[in-house]
Amino acid sequence: LPAVGTTFAQGDVAGGVESVKPAADGYMPVSGEVVEVNEALRADPSLANSDPLGAGWFFKVKLSDAAQLDGLMDETTYTSFSASA
Repeated sequence: LPAVGTTFAQGDVAGGVESVKPAADGYMPVSGEVVEVNEALRADPSLANSDPLGAGWFFKVKLSDAAQLDGLMDETTYTSFSASA
């Protein structure tokens, strides 16, 4: 997890996710500053899989350019995209 206060540009690598398969980079969908990290993940990384929409969040970001949100997929579009991947 990145440190609070770290800033990222859209597309920057913000961390990595390890599993039984090779590790994968996590890329920033938006630019901003990390304002909070989920310390519970350090103790129990499985939360990212067991409760990704609840207790398994990674970190919170204060956006530096809210207009970047316009280029992201909504939940319906992402669900369709990931089903075909």
